[in-house]
Amino acid sequence: MMAEVPTDLFTAAVRKVIKLNEAYVPPFESGASLYIRPLLIGTGPQIGVKPADEYLFMVMVMPVGPYFKEGFKPTDLVIYREYDRAAPLGTGKIKVGGNYAASLVAGDRAHKNGFSAVLYLDAREKKYIDECGPANFFAVKGNSYITPKSQSILPSITNMSLRQLATDMGMNVEERQIPVEELASFDEVGACGTAAVISPIKRVYDADNDIEYLYGTEPGKVSLQLYEKLRGIQYGTEPDPYHWTTIIE
Repeated sequence: MMAEVPTDLFTAAVRKVIKLNEAYVPPFESGASLYIRPLLIGTGPQIGVKPADEYLFMVMVMPVGPYFKEGFKPTDLVIYREYDRAAPLGTGKIKVGGNYAASLVAGDRAHKNGFSAVLYLDAREKKYIDECGPANFFAVKGNSYITPKSQSILPSITNMSLRQLATDMGMNVEERQIPVEELASFDEVGACGTAAVISPIKRVYDADNDIEYLYGTEPGKVSLQLYEKLRGIQYGTEPDPYHWTTIIE
């Protein structure tokens, strides 16, 4: 129910804030980046459960290092069935603050137990993989790139990009429900998103059933290919036939 930001205004604001903060763009190949965070909040002078009649749109930027401190190194995920990230038919597909707030308790517990993030299962049946707290989930099985299809997953631009790259690499791309037991059959597992790009996963621990799924201590071959290709397009060292990048002079 929020007011839609016109595309021209949105892109002009992004361009302007990047140009104004050009001095803070991290050096090439430093592993860091200038993170862009658009924000839209209701500011109308009202109290009540109803859509706002006035909104504030802003764009913030800041230099950041790798989302996971390990960088492009495999990390561990954990499954806790007692937490939901977002419910089906709710706001899971929308990037709203409440969805992140719902993941904080589970995420804090995971970090204290030595895991990088929680791997959430579907809220309705707890049978299927949904996504990681801060990123989408994907897996590689043979020549297939597999990612969950769910009503409560935020559509990830990074995941969309990886699906396109995987297709062009000759892989089969599958968007479907993924039973949690299928973790045992995957060759590679990873998390993907704007900040992390790709974070390979070396282990998924099902804390409720004391089962662990192992994938190796080094990034998988396909994950590495996808990571290098997407980063190369972002850096301008690889051709960009998709017109994903914009040069700001």
